[in-house]
Amino acid sequence: MYKIREVILETEQEELELFLKQSNLDYETDITYSIMVYDGPKIIATASLGHRIMKCFAVDKKYSGQNITGLMFHHLIEVLQSAGISHYFVFTTPENESIFKSFNMKRIVRTMNTVLLEGGDNINEVLTRLKSKYNVSDIKKGCIIMNANPMTNGHLYLVEEALKQYEEVLVFVVSEDVSSFPFEDRFSIIKDATKHLEGVTVLPSLSYLVSRITFPKYFLKEDQLIKAEQTLIDVLIYKEYYQKTFNIDKRFVGSEPYSINTGKYNKVLKDYLGIKLQVIERKELDKQAISASQVRRLIKGNHVNKVKDLVPKSTFDYLNSERGQQIISTIQDKKLGRH
Repeated sequence: MYKIREVILETEQEELELFLKQSNLDYETDITYSIMVYDGPKIIATASLGHRIMKCFAVDKKYSGQNITGLMFHHLIEVLQSAGISHYFVFTTPENESIFKSFNMKRIVRTMNTVLLEGGDNINEVLTRLKSKYNVSDIKKGCIIMNANPMTNGHLYLVEEALKQYEEVLVFVVSEDVSSFPFEDRFSIIKDATKHLEGVTVLPSLSYLVSRITFPKYFLKEDQLIKAEQTLIDVLIYKEYYQKTFNIDKRFVGSEPYSINTGKYNKVLKDYLGIKLQVIERKELDKQAISASQVRRLIKGNHVNKVKDLVPKSTFDYLNSERGQQIISTIQDKKLGRH
């Protein structure tokens, strides 16, 4: 009888990392829970969770065909359900796709080296509900996906430029809550800053775009460089699902003079979207491109008043609110990231 044990001790994690290396896999930094399967004292398999994402499945080849993957999968489902999570994902390799499909997982996208599947919900149904909730029309439209951490005049300029070409523009706000400014606050600021612009609809990106699930490397520090392959999942989901469901004719992005990673992401977007992507030159102030990271640096340096010329009134008012003061204190107390 095989036994499943949660990885808790540092020595156990070292054993896990070594086992993964033997299967040509790396232990990923966003892992929140891991298990190892034992046959007596011998480690024969492992799997992990990164929040609601199942990953890093590895089974000793001598034990193939014994449903060890199924054993681990169902254990992780129980862990997720006990945490109240009913919508979950699996990252795996193409050769293992059929195994997870047999567990009623549905493929979202597939690249040369990776397959992303989901369980407990369906992306087409989720996006159709989102479209209905925000009364999005069926006409061809433009779209922007922004983190806006926080929203700047550069973000607002991008929206205004998109509106010059389309009667309707969708602004998807990155829903992942790993930025200095919480999603709820970023969403509220963007809605308020664009309320005077007819034809703009602000809506959440959900878990499918620029998230821990589809593009975890986006939230790495700048010195941890992404590879093109790591952006493909996110780009393909946008192209195959968002573009079609919302009848998006063109996606707009700002030029990227600062972040190497965002610049790489924009290149992959261009490669896969072609004429369906337009890069807009960044709005400048005093011959310097406006950026959210610039705003955060000023906040960290206690130069909030200098931020006023870089952001919409909605952002500046927020910074001067009680809630904004809490965020300012948090930014000044921690090391800044790129996003």
